Amino acid sequence: MMTKTNNMAVKPEWADQPLRVDPFALPQTVQRNDARRASYMVAASGTTVKTMVGGNLPLTMALPNRAFQGVAARAFENTDGSMTVTLELLHTDPALCVPLCVADTLEDAASDWHSWAKRLALPMLSIDHTGAVEVVKDAAGLVSRTPKPRRRRVSNIAHRPHFLRRRKPGMLGPVVRISGEELIARN
Repeated sequence: MMTKTNNMAVKPEWADQPLRVDPFALPQTVQRNDARRASYMVAASGTTVKTMVGGNLPLTMALPNRAFQGVAARAFENTDGSMTVTLELLHTDPALCVPLCVADTLEDAASDWHSWAKRLALPMLSIDHTGAVEVVKDAAGLVSRTPKPRRRRVSNIAHRPHFLRRRKPGMLGPVVRISGEELIARN
């Protein structure tokens, strides 16, 4: 479940306690202390989710890294005027989002944000005050943009056939030829 503060920022329930999972000491176990009471084991290859379904039925799921949309950061202002920044592995199902860090300043979370994205080969995402997700850096380290359209064949060029169009024409100019005789020393 999500709660909203006075500035309309979406605040997860688990963001009330301080938390930091080290991206360089994997695998690690994370407890989510909210209504779900889920346990996550985060490893470099994926995440294992353990939770109770229906109150007493245990459920364990293994999620690869590609099941997550990316490493998301969100910042919001608390009621007392202080700032809180959270990092999480963002999943389309909010119950499967894995908390990674809860910090007081953006500087504390920024290095972990980059390290998690690089370690798990996931894009860096930011969640704004309306809840919209935006890609900051993709997994290759570049901002994602729409690709340029492919070039079309120019089929109306009649003076060269298609298989010769990609070849360069020969060089023009004088051709220098060197001639001579081979000298072999004989006794």
